[in-house]
Amino acid sequence: MDEPPLTRTLVAVLGTLTEFHHEPLPYNLKALVKLVTDLRPDLLCLDITATQWQQRDFADLPPEYREALLPLAQQTDIVVVPIGAARPLKEPQAAGWRGRAIALLRRGLIGLQRTSPDPAAINQGWRHHVANELYDTIARLAGQSTRHAWHAHTVHLTQRVRETAQRDPGCRILVVVNVRYCHHLRPVLRQYPEIDVVSYSHL
Repeated sequence: MDEPPLTRTLVAVLGTLTEFHHEPLPYNLKALVKLVTDLRPDLLCLDITATQWQQRDFADLPPEYREALLPLAQQTDIVVVPIGAARPLKEPQAAGWRGRAIALLRRGLIGLQRTSPDPAAINQGWRHHVANELYDTIARLAGQSTRHAWHAHTVHLTQRVRETAQRDPGCRILVVVNVRYCHHLRPVLRQYPEIDVVSYSHL
């Protein structure tokens, strides 16, 4: 007996530069809301914990979640799926020259976003790759524990997205996370035959 055809689930991973959305930038909260409104995904995976979602405890969330995507979901039929780990990650810090270098690299991230005309510029092309390299360097400067924590968090996010795709096969899933995770999430998700990773513009 032939097996039924595999139902593939479309998944797009959209990266943001979390801490810089209050800067006067082209890729700001308004642009993010318009983008997600136009896409109207069936499921919106966000890097928040189940507890934060259940208790509606959004005070400590980044602005793109707290002030843009969560209010949008409340006003539409977009379903939010919390995929964050039980304990949210803190931004990396270090003492001495390492701390000063991290601050300098973060200014470089701000520069990348200031020169990005739209979300596509942060999610593909040279800015996307440079941002990834800057975040990797920040993790190395912050120490091995930070690198391990980021890796473990990426593994957790990937597994949660896969579980969501398996639970709702055939739906359209938009994953919005910090751009530091995009380079790791996309290639791993492509390994699963039930998931079709696409750019957000093809969702």
